[in-house]
Amino acid sequence: MGSTRPLAPRKPALAPIEPGTRLGAYEVQEFLGQGAMGVVYRAYHAELERAAAVKVLQGIGPDPESNARFRREAQAIAHMRHPNILNVYDFGAYGGTPYMIVEFVAGGSLADRIQQGPIDQHSAIEFIRGIGEALDYAHSLGIVHRDVKPANVLMGPESSPILADFGLAKLMESSSIKSITGMTTGTPAYMAPEQVTGSEVGPAADRYSLATIAYELLTGVYPFDGEGVLEMLYAHVHREPPAPSSINPRLTPSVDGVILRGLAKAPADRWPSCDAFVEALDTALKAAPVAAIEQVAASPVRPALPSTARIETAVPRLAATAVMALEPPPAAPVQTLTRLEPTVAVVTKKPRRPSRYWLAALLLIPLLALAGYCGYGAVTATTLTLSPSTVHAG
Repeated sequence: MGSTRPLAPRKPALAPIEPGTRLGAYEVQEFLGQGAMGVVYRAYHAELERAAAVKVLQGIGPDPESNARFRREAQAIAHMRHPNILNVYDFGAYGGTPYMIVEFVAGGSLADRIQQGPIDQHSAIEFIRGIGEALDYAHSLGIVHRDVKPANVLMGPESSPILADFGLAKLMESSSIKSITGMTTGTPAYMAPEQVTGSEVGPAADRYSLATIAYELLTGVYPFDGEGVLEMLYAHVHREPPAPSSINPRLTPSVDGVILRGLAKAPADRWPSCDAFVEALDTALKAAPVAAIEQVAASPVRPALPSTARIETAVPRLAATAVMALEPPPAAPVQTLTRLEPTVAVVTKKPRRPSRYWLAALLLIPLLALAGYCGYGAVTATTLTLSPSTVHAG
Protein backbone atom coordinates (compact mmCIF):
# COMPACT_ATOMS: atom_id res chain seq x y z
CA MET A 1 0.00 0.00 0.00
CA GLY A 2 1.20 3.47 -0.76
CA SER A 3 2.09 5.79 2.00
CA THR A 4 -0.50 8.29 3.09
CA ARG A 5 0.15 11.83 4.17
CA PRO A 6 -0.68 12.48 7.82
CA LEU A 7 -3.65 14.75 8.22
CA ALA A 8 -2.94 18.16 9.71
CA PRO A 9 -4.51 18.63 13.11
CA ARG A 10 -7.79 20.44 12.87
CA LYS A 11 -8.22 23.71 14.71
CA PRO A 12 -10.62 23.43 17.55
CA ALA A 13 -14.03 24.80 16.72
CA LEU A 14 -14.84 28.18 18.18
CA ALA A 15 -16.74 27.91 21.40
CA PRO A 16 -20.40 28.72 20.72
CA ILE A 17 -21.97 31.69 22.43
CA GLU A 18 -25.46 30.90 23.59
CA PRO A 19 -27.94 32.57 25.94
CA GLY A 20 -26.54 32.33 29.45
CA THR A 21 -22.90 32.62 28.37
CA ARG A 22 -21.00 35.05 30.58
CA LEU A 23 -18.55 37.51 29.03
CA GLY A 24 -16.94 39.26 31.95
CA ALA A 25 -19.70 40.91 33.98
CA TYR A 26 -22.18 40.62 31.11
CA GLU A 27 -24.54 37.73 30.48
CA VAL A 28 -25.57 36.98 26.90
CA GLN A 29 -29.35 37.00 26.55
CA GLU A 30 -30.33 36.61 22.92
CA PHE A 31 -29.10 36.65 19.32
CA LEU A 32 -29.69 39.96 17.52
CA GLY A 33 -28.18 39.57 14.06
CA GLN A 34 -25.19 38.77 11.91
CA GLY A 35 -23.15 40.92 9.56
CA ALA A 36 -19.93 40.87 7.60
CA MET A 37 -17.86 41.45 10.73
CA GLY A 38 -19.45 38.89 12.99
CA VAL A 39 -22.42 38.11 15.19
CA VAL A 40 -24.27 40.47 17.51
CA TYR A 41 -25.95 39.45 20.77
CA ARG A 42 -27.86 41.30 23.44
CA ALA A 43 -26.29 41.17 26.89
CA TYR A 44 -27.09 42.47 30.35
CA HIS A 45 -25.02 43.74 33.28
CA ALA A 46 -26.98 42.76 36.39
CA GLU A 47 -25.14 44.98 38.89
CA LEU A 48 -25.35 48.08 36.71
CA GLU A 49 -28.80 47.12 35.39
CA ARG A 50 -27.56 48.04 31.94
CA ALA A 51 -28.26 46.44 28.57
CA ALA A 52 -25.45 46.12 26.06
CA ALA A 53 -24.65 44.62 22.67
CA VAL A 54 -21.89 42.03 22.17
CA LYS A 55 -20.09 42.08 18.81
CA VAL A 56 -18.25 38.80 18.25
CA LEU A 57 -15.70 39.56 15.52
CA GLN A 58 -15.44 36.23 13.75
CA GLY A 59 -13.56 37.71 10.81
CA ILE A 60 -10.45 38.39 12.89
CA GLY A 61 -7.99 35.54 12.96
CA PRO A 62 -7.02 33.92 16.27
CA ASP A 63 -3.28 34.41 15.65
CA PRO A 64 -1.30 36.48 18.16
CA GLU A 65 -0.63 39.30 15.69
CA SER A 66 -4.35 39.79 14.96
CA ASN A 67 -5.23 39.66 18.66
CA ALA A 68 -2.56 42.22 19.52
CA ARG A 69 -3.82 44.55 16.80
CA PHE A 70 -7.36 44.08 18.02
CA ARG A 71 -6.43 45.07 21.56
CA ARG A 72 -4.65 48.23 20.37
CA GLU A 73 -7.58 49.33 18.24
CA ALA A 74 -10.14 48.41 20.90
CA GLN A 75 -8.33 50.44 23.55
CA ALA A 76 -8.20 53.50 21.31
CA ILE A 77 -11.90 53.18 20.44
CA ALA A 78 -12.88 52.63 24.07
CA HIS A 79 -11.23 55.91 25.06
CA MET A 80 -13.49 57.99 22.82
CA ARG A 81 -16.31 59.86 24.55
CA HIS A 82 -18.71 61.71 22.29
CA PRO A 83 -22.53 61.89 22.20
CA ASN A 84 -22.54 60.84 18.53
CA ILE A 85 -20.15 57.89 18.98
CA LEU A 86 -21.20 54.48 20.27
CA ASN A 87 -19.64 53.79 23.68
CA VAL A 88 -17.42 50.73 24.12
CA TYR A 89 -17.84 49.20 27.58
CA ASP A 90 -15.46 46.26 27.44
CA PHE A 91 -13.57 43.94 25.08
CA GLY A 92 -11.85 40.58 25.25
CA ALA A 93 -11.75 37.14 23.65
CA TYR A 94 -13.95 34.09 24.07
CA GLY A 95 -12.72 30.75 22.79
CA GLY A 96 -10.04 32.55 20.81
CA THR A 97 -12.52 34.94 19.14
CA PRO A 98 -12.33 38.67 19.95
CA TYR A 99 -15.48 40.44 21.07
CA MET A 100 -16.55 43.95 22.01
CA ILE A 101 -19.30 44.95 24.43
CA VAL A 102 -20.82 48.21 23.29
CA GLU A 103 -23.72 50.49 24.08
CA PHE A 104 -27.12 49.04 23.13
CA VAL A 105 -29.23 51.31 20.90
CA ALA A 106 -32.73 50.07 20.13
CA GLY A 107 -33.75 52.67 17.54
CA GLY A 108 -32.48 50.92 14.44
CA SER A 109 -30.07 52.45 11.94
CA LEU A 110 -30.09 55.29 9.44
CA ALA A 111 -30.25 52.66 6.71
CA ASP A 112 -33.56 51.47 8.18
CA ARG A 113 -34.80 55.06 8.27
CA ILE A 114 -33.92 55.57 4.60
CA GLN A 115 -35.87 52.45 3.68
CA GLN A 116 -38.99 53.89 5.33
CA GLY A 117 -39.26 56.77 2.86
CA PRO A 118 -37.88 60.20 1.88
CA ILE A 119 -36.14 62.29 4.54
CA ASP A 120 -36.84 66.03 4.71
CA GLN A 121 -33.94 68.45 4.30
CA HIS A 122 -33.99 69.60 7.94
CA SER A 123 -33.68 66.04 9.25
CA ALA A 124 -31.05 65.22 6.62
CA ILE A 125 -28.79 68.10 7.63
CA GLU A 126 -29.16 67.17 11.31
CA PHE A 127 -28.12 63.57 10.58
CA ILE A 128 -25.14 64.77 8.55
CA ARG A 129 -24.15 67.28 11.23
CA GLY A 130 -24.14 64.65 14.00
CA ILE A 131 -22.09 62.20 11.93
CA GLY A 132 -19.68 64.97 10.95
CA GLU A 133 -19.12 66.04 14.56
CA ALA A 134 -18.36 62.44 15.52
CA LEU A 135 -15.85 62.10 12.67
CA ASP A 136 -14.08 65.38 13.41
CA TYR A 137 -13.72 64.32 17.04
CA ALA A 138 -12.32 60.92 16.09
CA HIS A 139 -9.94 62.46 13.56
CA SER A 140 -8.61 64.79 16.24
CA LEU A 141 -7.56 61.64 18.13
CA GLY A 142 -5.95 60.10 15.06
CA ILE A 143 -8.75 57.54 14.54
CA VAL A 144 -10.18 56.93 11.06
CA HIS A 145 -13.47 55.06 10.72
CA ARG A 146 -12.94 53.66 7.17
CA ASP A 147 -16.52 52.38 6.76
CA VAL A 148 -18.90 55.34 7.21
CA LYS A 149 -22.32 54.32 5.90
CA PRO A 150 -25.98 54.55 7.01
CA ALA A 151 -25.94 50.98 8.35
CA ASN A 152 -23.25 52.04 10.85
CA VAL A 153 -25.27 55.06 12.04
CA LEU A 154 -27.65 54.10 14.83
CA MET A 155 -30.72 56.12 15.79
CA GLY A 156 -30.47 57.26 19.39
CA PRO A 157 -32.94 59.22 21.52
CA GLU A 158 -34.86 61.83 19.51
CA SER A 159 -33.32 60.37 16.31
CA SER A 160 -29.84 61.61 17.19
CA PRO A 161 -27.25 59.82 15.00
CA ILE A 162 -24.72 57.58 16.79
CA LEU A 163 -21.79 56.35 14.72
CA ALA A 164 -20.77 52.75 15.43
CA ASP A 165 -18.04 50.29 14.43
CA PHE A 166 -15.10 52.68 14.57
CA GLY A 167 -11.91 51.01 13.39
CA LEU A 168 -13.51 47.62 12.77
CA ALA A 169 -12.88 47.88 9.03
CA LYS A 170 -9.18 48.22 9.77
CA LEU A 171 -9.32 45.29 12.17
CA MET A 172 -10.90 43.15 9.47
CA GLU A 173 -8.09 43.75 7.01
CA SER A 174 -6.11 40.60 6.27
CA SER A 175 -2.55 40.95 5.05
CA SER A 176 -3.01 38.04 2.65
CA ILE A 177 -6.15 39.53 1.07
CA LYS A 178 -4.63 43.00 0.85
CA SER A 179 -1.49 41.66 -0.87
CA ILE A 180 -3.61 39.94 -3.52
CA THR A 181 -6.21 42.61 -4.30
CA GLY A 182 -4.41 45.76 -3.21
CA MET A 183 -7.70 46.98 -1.72
CA THR A 184 -8.78 47.79 1.77
CA THR A 185 -12.13 46.79 3.19
CA GLY A 186 -15.19 49.00 3.03
CA THR A 187 -18.63 49.28 1.48
CA PRO A 188 -18.41 49.89 -2.31
CA ALA A 189 -21.15 52.55 -2.49
CA TYR A 190 -19.36 54.77 0.06
CA MET A 191 -15.68 54.01 -0.53
CA ALA A 192 -13.29 56.84 -1.32
CA PRO A 193 -11.09 56.51 -4.43
CA GLU A 194 -7.97 56.01 -2.31
CA GLN A 195 -9.63 53.07 -0.57
CA VAL A 196 -10.45 51.47 -3.92
CA THR A 197 -6.88 51.82 -5.20
CA GLY A 198 -5.31 50.67 -1.93
CA SER A 199 -3.60 54.01 -1.31
CA GLU A 200 -3.04 55.54 2.10
CA VAL A 201 -6.35 56.13 3.86
CA GLY A 202 -6.83 59.12 6.14
CA PRO A 203 -9.58 61.40 7.47
CA ALA A 204 -10.36 62.63 3.93
CA ALA A 205 -11.73 59.16 3.12
CA ASP A 206 -14.29 59.47 5.93
CA ARG A 207 -15.25 62.93 4.65
CA TYR A 208 -15.80 61.45 1.17
CA SER A 209 -18.12 58.85 2.69
CA LEU A 210 -20.01 61.59 4.57
CA ALA A 211 -20.52 63.51 1.32
CA THR A 212 -21.82 60.29 -0.23
CA ILE A 213 -24.38 59.93 2.58
CA ALA A 214 -25.43 63.56 2.07
CA TYR A 215 -25.90 62.88 -1.65
CA GLU A 216 -28.06 59.86 -0.83
CA LEU A 217 -30.19 61.64 1.78
CA LEU A 218 -30.93 64.60 -0.51
CA THR A 219 -31.52 62.68 -3.74
CA GLY A 220 -32.59 59.20 -2.65
CA VAL A 221 -29.88 57.45 -4.69
CA TYR A 222 -26.13 56.74 -4.56
CA PRO A 223 -23.78 58.99 -6.52
CA PHE A 224 -23.19 56.04 -8.87
CA ASP A 225 -26.57 54.36 -8.64
CA GLY A 226 -27.45 51.36 -10.78
CA GLU A 227 -23.86 50.20 -11.13
CA GLY A 228 -22.52 46.75 -10.38
CA VAL A 229 -19.88 46.41 -7.68
CA LEU A 230 -16.90 46.55 -10.03
CA GLU A 231 -18.42 49.34 -12.12
CA MET A 232 -19.17 51.30 -8.93
CA LEU A 233 -15.59 50.92 -7.71
CA TYR A 234 -14.29 52.04 -11.11
CA ALA A 235 -16.64 55.03 -11.09
CA HIS A 236 -15.38 56.21 -7.69
CA VAL A 237 -11.89 56.48 -9.18
CA HIS A 238 -12.50 57.61 -12.76
CA ARG A 239 -15.98 59.13 -13.21
CA GLU A 240 -17.76 62.23 -11.98
CA PRO A 241 -21.17 61.71 -10.32
CA PRO A 242 -24.28 63.44 -11.70
CA ALA A 243 -25.11 66.78 -10.11
CA PRO A 244 -27.58 66.26 -7.24
CA SER A 245 -29.94 68.87 -8.74
CA SER A 246 -30.25 66.75 -11.89
CA ILE A 247 -31.93 64.11 -9.71
CA ASN A 248 -33.72 66.38 -7.22
CA PRO A 249 -34.78 69.61 -9.01
CA ARG A 250 -35.48 71.32 -5.67
CA LEU A 251 -31.72 71.50 -5.06
CA THR A 252 -29.70 74.43 -6.34
CA PRO A 253 -26.32 74.71 -8.10
CA SER A 254 -24.89 75.91 -4.77
CA VAL A 255 -25.83 72.57 -3.19
CA ASP A 256 -24.29 70.79 -6.18
CA GLY A 257 -21.01 72.62 -5.66
CA VAL A 258 -20.80 71.77 -1.96
CA ILE A 259 -21.51 68.05 -2.39
CA LEU A 260 -19.39 67.58 -5.50
CA ARG A 261 -16.42 69.15 -3.74
CA GLY A 262 -16.91 66.62 -0.97
CA LEU A 263 -16.75 63.90 -3.64
CA ALA A 264 -13.54 65.17 -5.25
CA LYS A 265 -11.20 62.42 -6.45
CA ALA A 266 -8.10 63.90 -4.81
CA PRO A 267 -8.24 64.00 -0.99
CA ALA A 268 -6.63 67.46 -0.92
CA ASP A 269 -9.46 68.89 -3.07
CA ARG A 270 -12.17 67.95 -0.57
CA TRP A 271 -13.44 69.99 2.36
CA PRO A 272 -10.79 70.39 5.10
CA SER A 273 -13.16 69.14 7.82
CA CYS A 274 -16.61 67.67 8.24
CA ASP A 275 -17.72 70.83 10.02
CA ALA A 276 -16.73 72.99 7.04
CA PHE A 277 -18.67 70.68 4.72
CA VAL A 278 -21.81 70.64 6.90
CA GLU A 279 -21.88 74.41 7.39
CA ALA A 280 -21.46 75.06 3.66
CA LEU A 281 -24.20 72.56 2.86
CA ASP A 282 -26.57 74.02 5.47
CA THR A 283 -26.03 77.53 4.07
CA ALA A 284 -26.67 76.36 0.50
CA LEU A 285 -29.86 74.55 1.49
CA LYS A 286 -31.21 77.54 3.43
CA ALA A 287 -30.46 79.92 0.55
CA ALA A 288 -32.80 78.04 -1.80
CA PRO A 289 -36.12 79.18 -0.20
CA VAL A 290 -34.86 82.78 -0.02
CA ALA A 291 -34.11 82.78 -3.74
CA ALA A 292 -37.58 81.45 -4.45
CA ILE A 293 -39.19 84.18 -2.32
CA GLU A 294 -37.16 86.88 -4.07
CA GLN A 295 -38.27 85.56 -7.45
CA VAL A 296 -41.92 85.66 -6.42
CA ALA A 297 -41.53 89.17 -5.00
CA ALA A 298 -40.01 90.41 -8.27
CA SER A 299 -42.98 89.20 -10.32
CA PRO A 300 -45.92 91.64 -10.88
CA VAL A 301 -48.72 91.14 -8.40
CA ARG A 302 -52.31 92.14 -9.15
CA PRO A 303 -53.66 94.27 -6.26
CA ALA A 304 -56.62 92.68 -4.56
CA LEU A 305 -59.89 94.59 -4.46
CA PRO A 306 -61.56 95.27 -1.09
CA SER A 307 -63.49 92.33 0.20
CA THR A 308 -66.76 94.26 0.63
CA ALA A 309 -69.32 93.06 -1.90
CA ARG A 310 -70.77 96.53 -2.45
CA ILE A 311 -67.39 97.97 -3.39
CA GLU A 312 -66.65 95.01 -5.68
CA THR A 313 -69.87 95.66 -7.61
CA ALA A 314 -69.62 99.46 -7.52
CA VAL A 315 -66.04 99.73 -8.80
CA PRO A 316 -66.70 98.28 -12.29
CA ARG A 317 -69.75 100.54 -12.84
CA LEU A 318 -68.02 103.69 -11.63
CA ALA A 319 -64.86 102.83 -13.52
CA ALA A 320 -66.84 102.35 -16.74
CA THR A 321 -68.65 105.65 -16.23
CA ALA A 322 -65.44 107.50 -15.52
CA VAL A 323 -63.67 106.01 -18.53
CA MET A 324 -66.54 107.08 -20.82
CA ALA A 325 -66.37 110.62 -19.44
CA LEU A 326 -62.61 110.99 -19.99
CA GLU A 327 -61.03 112.49 -23.14
CA PRO A 328 -59.56 110.45 -24.78
CA PRO A 329 -61.27 107.27 -23.43
CA PRO A 330 -58.28 104.85 -23.43
CA ALA A 331 -55.96 107.24 -21.59
CA ALA A 332 -54.98 105.34 -18.44
CA PRO A 333 -57.65 102.98 -17.10
CA VAL A 334 -55.49 101.78 -14.23
CA GLN A 335 -54.82 105.33 -13.01
CA THR A 336 -58.50 106.20 -13.36
CA LEU A 337 -59.45 103.21 -11.26
CA THR A 338 -56.89 104.18 -8.68
CA ARG A 339 -58.27 107.71 -8.45
CA LEU A 340 -61.81 106.41 -8.07
CA GLU A 341 -61.04 104.00 -5.26
CA PRO A 342 -61.01 106.63 -2.48
CA THR A 343 -64.31 108.03 -3.78
CA VAL A 344 -65.88 104.61 -3.85
CA ALA A 345 -64.71 103.92 -0.33
CA VAL A 346 -66.15 107.21 0.91
CA VAL A 347 -69.47 106.68 -0.83
CA THR A 348 -69.98 103.22 0.54
CA LYS A 349 -68.82 103.99 4.04
CA LYS A 350 -70.67 107.38 4.44
CA PRO A 351 -74.06 106.94 6.16
CA ARG A 352 -77.03 108.00 4.06
CA ARG A 353 -78.95 111.10 5.40
CA PRO A 354 -82.49 112.37 4.52
CA SER A 355 -82.36 114.81 1.59
CA ARG A 356 -83.39 118.44 2.19
CA TYR A 357 -85.37 118.38 -1.05
CA TRP A 358 -87.55 115.61 0.30
CA LEU A 359 -88.37 117.77 3.33
CA ALA A 360 -89.28 120.71 1.10
CA ALA A 361 -91.47 118.48 -1.03
CA LEU A 362 -93.32 117.26 2.01
CA LEU A 363 -94.06 120.90 3.04
CA LEU A 364 -95.24 121.87 -0.43
CA ILE A 365 -97.78 119.11 -0.67
CA PRO A 366 -100.41 120.84 1.61
CA LEU A 367 -99.86 124.19 -0.12
CA LEU A 368 -100.36 122.67 -3.51
CA ALA A 369 -103.49 120.96 -2.32
CA LEU A 370 -104.91 124.28 -0.97
CA ALA A 371 -104.05 126.12 -4.17
CA GLY A 372 -105.72 123.43 -6.19
CA TYR A 373 -108.85 123.64 -4.11
CA CYS A 374 -109.05 127.42 -4.49
CA GLY A 375 -108.51 127.21 -8.20
CA TYR A 376 -111.20 124.62 -8.54
CA GLY A 377 -113.65 126.89 -6.59
CA ALA A 378 -112.88 129.84 -8.82
CA VAL A 379 -113.52 127.84 -11.94
CA THR A 380 -116.81 126.41 -10.63
CA ALA A 381 -118.28 129.75 -9.14
CA THR A 382 -122.06 130.78 -9.85
CA THR A 383 -122.58 132.54 -13.23
CA LEU A 384 -125.44 134.67 -14.64
CA THR A 385 -127.46 133.05 -17.40
CA LEU A 386 -129.54 135.18 -19.76
CA SER A 387 -132.47 133.73 -21.59
CA PRO A 388 -133.87 135.19 -24.84
CA SER A 389 -137.35 134.87 -23.45
CA THR A 390 -136.72 137.38 -20.78
CA VAL A 391 -134.33 139.70 -22.48
CA HIS A 392 -135.47 141.69 -25.50
CA ALA A 393 -133.51 143.72 -27.83
CA GLY A 394 -133.70 147.46 -27.51
